[in-house]
Amino acid sequence: MTSESLSHVAYYQILQCLIDHSLPIGQRISEPALARQLGISRTPVREALSRLESEGYLYQVAGSGTFRTEPERQQVLEAYEVREALECQAAGNAARRMSSQERIELKLQCDNMHAAIRAFRDSGGDFMTGEPLQQYLVSDLKFHLLLLRAANNLTAMKIVTDRRIRDCVFGDSSHHRNLTHLAKVWRVHSRIAQSVQISDSKGARYWMRKHIRASRDDALIALDEWLVSRRPRSSVPSEVSSILEDVVRQLSRPRIPLGSEPPSKH
Repeated sequence: MTSESLSHVAYYQILQCLIDHSLPIGQRISEPALARQLGISRTPVREALSRLESEGYLYQVAGSGTFRTEPERQQVLEAYEVREALECQAAGNAARRMSSQERIELKLQCDNMHAAIRAFRDSGGDFMTGEPLQQYLVSDLKFHLLLLRAANNLTAMKIVTDRRIRDCVFGDSSHHRNLTHLAKVWRVHSRIAQSVQISDSKGARYWMRKHIRASRDDALIALDEWLVSRRPRSSVPSEVSSILEDVVRQLSRPRIPLGSEPPSKH
């Protein structure tokens, strides 16, 4: 494996450590310890840390070392502004362009979210956790990715996916998922799906905008509470981060359309 490949491996493994919060805020990140943990030399680890610093996930303190960046309110606002602009446009385009099979898949993901909510309701818990939470988050992510793919704008998809990964790292998606919250989110997803089914671009954009803005408000509430309590933040299910990372890897390949294989050599 080349040094560049090892650097990519180190990057995604360290990124996963940030997502699952095994590298907590306030604790210095040790390059030698990370190299030992990952089983690779220090050079690719150093390169990966430098890349993560340039992307804003980490920062350096002179004489002290490397630390993970804390979430900030302005970052949350900017991220949701980007998502609103791109995903509303994508939803409108998808309503016009989606194939019959894609519309079926979109409804399936919406139904899967509903099934996860029913399972949580039947459990009698206060907040969604465990298998229902994983099913809910995976289906929610696939729902949004389907719309972005159907809109056929790979640049928008890469930007939104990058923002979703940042959400995972900074914990902006750690909403209070009680039954009231979940029912509200599912209803707006259902409205988006219904608009897409009848090729209603205006309706799809409208309901996506309501969804993104409500999600932004929930994220800000969760962040404000965390800034006061500083409680450990819940990690995102590994399947969610894996889907996002796979999309980023695929979109990083030059001149290969999303979902396609490279041309065969003759």
